[in-house]
Amino acid sequence: MLRGCWPGKPRGGASPTSCTYWLSQSLGLELSARNVGGMEGVVSWGGALRPVPRLALLGFLVLLPMTMPWGQLGKDGWLGGTHCVACLAPPAGSVLYHLFMCHQGGSPVYTRLLALDMCGVCLVNTLGALPIIHCTLACRPWLRPAALVGYTMLSGVAGWRALTAPSTSARLRAFGWQAGARLLVFGARGVGLGSGAPGSLPCYLRMDALALLGGLVNVARLPERWGPGRFDYWGNSHQIMHLLSVGSILQLHAGVVPDLLWAARHACPPD
Repeated sequence: MLRGCWPGKPRGGASPTSCTYWLSQSLGLELSARNVGGMEGVVSWGGALRPVPRLALLGFLVLLPMTMPWGQLGKDGWLGGTHCVACLAPPAGSVLYHLFMCHQGGSPVYTRLLALDMCGVCLVNTLGALPIIHCTLACRPWLRPAALVGYTMLSGVAGWRALTAPSTSARLRAFGWQAGARLLVFGARGVGLGSGAPGSLPCYLRMDALALLGGLVNVARLPERWGPGRFDYWGNSHQIMHLLSVGSILQLHAGVVPDLLWAARHACPPD
């Protein structure tokens, strides 16, 4: 399957229709005459398929259900399931994307895989925030449903813009609307207008900070921009982005679990 990527292609460069071109656009690799000839081995054994997304997916599949206190969530148990789906979606989409990104189908297959990868990001941005909003507005029963529906609709628009974005920077900007809405929720909790577990808000702030940093590193193509060809195997922006994304999901989990436990035990004061 991988050998079908470069039939008859020159080894000294990449045409806009070759698999090498799409890899360079996705991973920010130099793909010069020095390394294009060996790119098939890189893809097969570690360059484009570094194990970060796969290890994250396997780890989350095992650890998320084990660390979610299902029996203590009560009527909010569905939010625990929503949270698990949100955490699993990005690594699952990324694994499929990397696994088939060099399919001999070329750019049409790659475009569909990129859309699938973006769907994973959309899901964690959408479903991941629902428990946060639910707990923040736990004592505002009229405002909470409106906020949940409003954020879901906003996420639909942001997801469509991300899927149809012409560039990596445009995709990052598309998710900015969701980030802004989450900051409003965090601000409401920070000034006492919202509720939740005391230690969850710092986790959420670190979550969005890591996600933003990963997106900026990926858009800026750092550090390979400073040394083309030196980071094609290790330490490139794509790998750094994956590590920061995993850290962001872990911070989300660290904040949501105590939040859901708090919501299950907390009694709102009477109006």
